[in-house]
Amino acid sequence: MHDGNALQGQARTRHPGILGRTRGILLRRLWLPRFVYEALPYLYIACGLVALVSATYVPDWTWIVPWAILIGLICLHAGLALATLRYRLRGGRKKLGTTRNFD
Repeated sequence: MHDGNALQGQARTRHPGILGRTRGILLRRLWLPRFVYEALPYLYIACGLVALVSATYVPDWTWIVPWAILIGLICLHAGLALATLRYRLRGGRKKLGTTRNFD
């Protein structure tokens, strides 16, 4: 005979629920075309600048201005961080081919 706990464990693995499905969607690998992948830091930076500039040109101090500033700063930070990370990693690969002393 089957134990009740074993059946509940099997049911949980077959139907993980909304959290399991969401985790599966968020952790799935995403393929992007090369030109989109290369342009991502610049797109983030451009979106950040557009959000910041649009926040300065809103005529009234409304509820949208703080959100525009926050989104602009987040996009700028993400774009600059991604560009810096790619620059360091790609620069490091080029330097490995040169004569370097690892003593």
